[in-house]
Amino acid sequence: MVSVVTSVIFALVVNAVVSRELPAHRGLLELAAHRGGMSGHNSFVPEHSKAAYALGASYGATYIEPDVISSKDHVLFVMHGNELGRTSDIAEKPQFAERKTTKVIDDADGCTKQTITGWFAEDFTMDEIKSLRLRATDRAGPFDGIYSFLTFDEMLSYVAELSDTLGWTLGVYPETKLSNYFASINLPLEDKLMEVISSHGYCGYDEDDEERRYCLRALATTSGECLLQSFSPESLQLLDTMTDLTTISLINSKQTGIDKIDTVEKVEEIATYADIISIPTSFDEDFFAAAVKNARGAGMGVHAWVADDDASLYARLVDLDVDATFTNNVAFAEGVLQTLPSSDLSKEEEEREKKENEEGRIFDGNVPLLVAALCCGVFVGGVGVAIKARRGKGNGEEFRQLSESPRNSEAPSTDVLRYF
Repeated sequence: MVSVVTSVIFALVVNAVVSRELPAHRGLLELAAHRGGMSGHNSFVPEHSKAAYALGASYGATYIEPDVISSKDHVLFVMHGNELGRTSDIAEKPQFAERKTTKVIDDADGCTKQTITGWFAEDFTMDEIKSLRLRATDRAGPFDGIYSFLTFDEMLSYVAELSDTLGWTLGVYPETKLSNYFASINLPLEDKLMEVISSHGYCGYDEDDEERRYCLRALATTSGECLLQSFSPESLQLLDTMTDLTTISLINSKQTGIDKIDTVEKVEEIATYADIISIPTSFDEDFFAAAVKNARGAGMGVHAWVADDDASLYARLVDLDVDATFTNNVAFAEGVLQTLPSSDLSKEEEEREKKENEEGRIFDGNVPLLVAALCCGVFVGGVGVAIKARRGKGNGEEFRQLSESPRNSEAPSTDVLRYF
């Protein structure tokens, strides 16, 4: 039954995305779907699941952003952090009960040292991890128990499928998660990462490079873009010796992060091993603006992490000429961006939309999209306004009011699945 439901829901999502046009916000502020971009508190979809990726892509994400870690047998897969219990049903598996333990996770990259109790990826083989089922992190949802963890290889294959279905190219934005920690336990990420990335054609090796030491973007066999990110300078420095793909230095949100980018000269040091810096949106507005200026002065691109349901933040990022941002809610982000003056519809398009709205066809035949979104929790509060905003109507305040609606605190009934 579960497999049937999964297949039908996937078909509905595919039917919805086929009818989408290339998002108008492209070139205004690129959107990276954070962990799929339709998860976390914004939805009932498990993060890093096929459902999250499909919905984030269908709403117009430029990039899909996976966190990449390693299993015990050194297979890379996608998950945020290395504790399996946060996003899976491992606590319900009696065969794994004895492997619950407490560890100190210190990535030595300026991020917080944490003491965590749970089940850790590096203690399980990929086959064992595949036996688990994903669940939403903040509340129960109708997709809990349907999807398993994806290997990084499977994730890239799925993104390629989504690109074919959508009719536009999706980029990928992988992070070497806890890279220093995994290196310390003899499970380094970078070599395996490049092995998988090159196998999917994001870069290629010169025929004279018999040892496959340096993967060149010019020899790529796919049109998709691959951006490599990390909080770890050591990981980025290593990747910089392995490929000319774009690299992004994630700046941590604490004082140590501020200290790394508070002058042009300090940012120039980062520029020796990265092409772009990604600045936390949690920084004070004035400092954020100064950091953007410092990055531009050092000749670097600028991204931001992470935007959520604050319409004014997206507008501010556009005003600061930030190139891209992570988002936890792609539908919301696209709707807001398309209300901005710089992304207004053409006169001809406005007339067509006005006529359709007068005829009561505001959803433009995308009922399957709404049904699929309902199952994922996206419909509650947000989708109707996102679609309205896509038509050049609505405003950020509408988004804020609906995103804060009490209805968003309750999960839709799983009875909705009986309609499939």
